[in-house]
Order: sequence, then C-alpha cells, then structure tokens
Amino acid sequence: MHVEKVKKYVASSLLCSVVMLHSLAMAAMGATGADKGGARQGLFVLSVLLGAMAVAGVRLINKRSLVTPWFLVAPVIPSLVYYLVLWR
Repeated sequence: MHVEKVKKYVASSLLCSVVMLHSLAMAAMGATGADKGGARQGLFVLSVLLGAMAVAGVRLINKRSLVTPWFLVAPVIPSLVYYLVLWR
C-alpha cells in the first residue's frame, strides 16, 4: 500500500472518531440533562451537523464528491442515542 493512501486512511479515521465522539456526547447531553429553553433541540441539531461535517471531511480528505448518500448517516446516530436514552 502506498504511503499517501495510508495517510488518507489515518487522517479519515482520526477525523471521524474525534468528531463523532463529540457528536455522540452532544446527543447524549441533550437527551439526558439539557432542559433549559431549546437546549435539547439545539444540541440534537449540533450533533447532526457535526456528523455531517465528519462525513464531508472524510470525503474531502479522500478527494471524493460531496454528493453521497453517506450524509443520511449523520441524523441516524444521534437519533439512536435519543432512542436508547429516552425511550428505553
């Protein structure tokens, strides 16, 4: 495997893991503790946006088109967190 390909894999995995960790933390915080004003909805929206930015960043690192169905994954992960925390 070429060094450039390995660099792209490492950068993509680091970006995805760090940003998705923050996205999950925001979704969990919104589902458990934020009841002031619109904080719950705001944290959910921010976690979805962070997920979309992670997908966009990985696509840009690998020099792929930004038009992809992978953007549908961004709202799924925070929604699963909300389901598991609030309704289970």
